[in-house]
Amino acid sequence: MKIETIRPLIAATALALATACGATRLSTESQLPPPLVDRAPARVGVYYSKEFREYVHKETRGQVDYEVTLGPAHVTNLDWLLKAMFQEVVPVEDPTRAGELRPPLAMVLEPRFAEYSFLTPKDIAGEAFIVTIRYLLTVYDGNGGRVDSITYTGYGRESGRSISSREPLQVATQRAMRDAGAKVAVELPQQEAIRLLLRHPFAEREQAQAQSPALPAVPAAQQSQAPAAIQPSPQPPSAPELAPQQDSPPGKPLPPQEPPKQPPVSEPLPHGPTVPASGPGA
Repeated sequence: MKIETIRPLIAATALALATACGATRLSTESQLPPPLVDRAPARVGVYYSKEFREYVHKETRGQVDYEVTLGPAHVTNLDWLLKAMFQEVVPVEDPTRAGELRPPLAMVLEPRFAEYSFLTPKDIAGEAFIVTIRYLLTVYDGNGGRVDSITYTGYGRESGRSISSREPLQVATQRAMRDAGAKVAVELPQQEAIRLLLRHPFAEREQAQAQSPALPAVPAAQQSQAPAAIQPSPQPPSAPELAPQQDSPPGKPLPPQEPPKQPPVSEPLPHGPTVPASGPGA
């Protein structure tokens, strides 16, 4: 065989081998340690969107195609983690309609992938894969109202030399998942919004409103026309009774009444000489 014939054959074989080895596909596994946290006595909902459940990260790096399946393992891990943190976990189809569920929920959690990135041994001039996973956890109250959004980031590292190695990248990814899961277990109950929802869940608020007597609503028109309350004025002291008076003709004022006349007081006689009484025997 001539050299001119062998060279194209070798090039075609090398290209076929490069194409076969150029795709790195891996799926993460559910490996989370049991969280050392107290289980909260609450009924919590969780919503997994289709994008989250079926999430696959695809990227080309150094003529190598990476395809990392993340969704299914994260659903399994979060279900297991949340059931260890709360007394009851309920799947929810629409977090904005959580208020229709009975018994009521204390809150609803919706996880999303915000970032998945990694560094190969070629990127860091070393012998390790480094993975970063960032999640966005949206919190809804028991009535379906959005309360808060919390970000959690997990980091993982595993030794490896070849940029197309599947196992080191898989191990680094699972370690990043474990790191993020540990942060969720410890930090989520400490969030102020979560503490308020667990302390005063929607179920208790709804029960309190049902037990309190409802006052009839007053229309706005009646509220503006409602007279102000009149306080009774103190009664003046009663005057002394007077003698009945004669009725005067209409239109003619009564004459002023004169004060009653006092009887005359006799003045004492001036002292003078004693006059002898006249009469027989004087």
